[in-house]
This record gives sequence, structure tokens and C-alpha cells, in this order.
Amino acid sequence: CFVGAEENLFQPGWTPEEPATAVFVGKLIPLHGLETILAAAQFAPELDFRVIGSGQLQRLLESRPPNVEWIPWVEYERLPDELRRAGCALGIFGTSDKARRVIPNKAFQALACGVPLVTADTPAARELLSDGTSALLVPPGDPEALAEAVRRVLTDAELARHLAEGGHAVYREKASEDVLGARWRALIESRL
Repeated sequence: CFVGAEENLFQPGWTPEEPATAVFVGKLIPLHGLETILAAAQFAPELDFRVIGSGQLQRLLESRPPNVEWIPWVEYERLPDELRRAGCALGIFGTSDKARRVIPNKAFQALACGVPLVTADTPAARELLSDGTSALLVPPGDPEALAEAVRRVLTDAELARHLAEGGHAVYREKASEDVLGARWRALIESRL
């Protein structure tokens, strides 16, 4: 069952700032592939990246490329605004078994806000997303592929809009509160 997003906070309204920025939001843990994001930023020095979060791998940000902004903390209620002004949102890029099995909250939150999503191409992601339609999917742990995907989204307004609309549509169809609520209600009622 998908986790969805808190729709009272994570609502559509994508209006990317200029210059367009690829935004990662979350705990800085191995699952998320921070090393891949930082290496991708090195492969794409002309693009802006923003990392919002802290955690056990934040020491990696001490030597981050100059095109990576780091914001250690943003109040939870302000995260939707950070996402809605992003050129694209970044999901996870880790290579662990767990990374292949999960779709993180950050992906659902971005989709709920109608923000183009770039994330790892995993079995879990493929349960919800379609490459080129509802997100751009890249091989886990591949910074060059991530850099190219981010470059495509941040420099092609038509592609970005297509992904934003497709991602939000698949969210509404498969992971919205209405859909998940009905699924949980049916599951609970079947057990009574």
C-alpha cells in the first residue's frame, strides 16, 4: 500500500523559481544516495542543486560542489513551498536492497505538489511511476545518468510540464488520500 502524502499541506501549485533548481528533501542517510546527488552536481556544474536536511552523512556536504546549496533545516509546514518552487524534486538513488523496495515519502510529496520527479529506477518505483511519463527514472547509484536527467528537466520546460502533469495524475489515481482511504477501509472491512 502506498504511503501517499498529507494533502492538507502537499498540494499542487508548482511554480519553479529561476534559475531552476533540483531539490532534495530528507534525512541524509545511505538509503537516499547523497553521494550520487553530489557527484551528479559535479557532472553538471551549470545546474543548481539544493539539499534540505541533515543526518549521518551531512559531513559529505562539507566538500560539496559550489553549485550545491545546503539548508540543514526547514520547518515541515514549509516543505511544500520548497518543493513547489523547485525545477524538479529528487527522490532516492541508493543501491541497497531497501532502496529497491521503497518509494520514499519525498516522492509522494513531490507528486502531490505537481513537481517533476527524478528518482531511481527500481522495482518499487515501477509500481507507481513510468519513465518519461510520470517521472524520469535513472539507474540507482549512477551520477552521470542523474546529472543528465536533471539537465533534461531543468532545461526543457515542455518535458518538465509533461512530467509534472503526469506525476500528479498518477498520484491522484493511485496514491491520493481518497484512493488510499478507500483501499484501507475495504481492507479493514474485509477483516471484520
